Amino acid sequence: MANPVQASASDHDYDIQALNDGCREEIVEMEQAAADVLFDLNSPNPKRTKKRSAIKKQDDVNLSHAVQSILTRFDGLDGKLENIECRMDGVQTTLKKFDVLEKKLEGIENRIDKIGQSTRENKENIVKLQERVECLSSENKILREKCLESERYKRRWDLRLVGVPEKDNEDTRDVVIGILTRVIPMSVEKLRDTVDTVHRLGKKGAVNNNMPRTIIIQFAMRTVRDEVWRKSKEARVCKEMKINFREDFSKDDREARAKLWPQVEQARRNGKKAYLKDGYALIDGRKVMP
Repeated sequence: MANPVQASASDHDYDIQALNDGCREEIVEMEQAAADVLFDLNSPNPKRTKKRSAIKKQDDVNLSHAVQSILTRFDGLDGKLENIECRMDGVQTTLKKFDVLEKKLEGIENRIDKIGQSTRENKENIVKLQERVECLSSENKILREKCLESERYKRRWDLRLVGVPEKDNEDTRDVVIGILTRVIPMSVEKLRDTVDTVHRLGKKGAVNNNMPRTIIIQFAMRTVRDEVWRKSKEARVCKEMKINFREDFSKDDREARAKLWPQVEQARRNGKKAYLKDGYALIDGRKVMP
């Protein structure tokens, strides 16, 4: 396909050449007419000798008119030539503008190529990042499960004691050991060796409903902890003091149990075997996640 700029320039060149040829032909015709007039005036003619003086004035007038006509036509040609020059200047200006536009288009094409290349590179980087994110997400999930399992395992040595009245300057460890002696048949000395740490949760006075803060008991021996957990459900001291022992679950497990408990209750009402585990529920052997 031809270049539009080149086609336009060729059309203009053709028009200008035609105008120049026309002007040359008119000039040649006018020069020939003037030569014919002068030749007629200078040629001797015996038949017109007597009349020459009479028609000399008329010939001068005719010559003057012819010269004037020739000059007028030359003026017209000058105007045409000026018009042609103006048109050529316009064509040159237009060609320069086309050159400028062509350079701008080349610059735009280069920028588009760079943007395309950058886009392709960004897509490749995004794909790599997505793969990396998926890999990290998988690793994070595995690590999170390991951390949760480690925390669950550590909490299996703990029990929570809820409802024990709180006094100023109390020795929480002695209070708990005194309660434990009424839950399992073990001496105070052995319990002191078995109970590792005892403390209440939160700051004193932080709860506005005047409920005593929960006590966390950490045992040094898992067997003693499990025995306390089993016998506390029927212990008389718990009923008398209106206190109860609870397992120490992590925050995630507590939230999961709160969501799953209604399903477990409904399953039990329907005669199904259902109970809660660490972070999930089992209903007729089927694992249910929160």
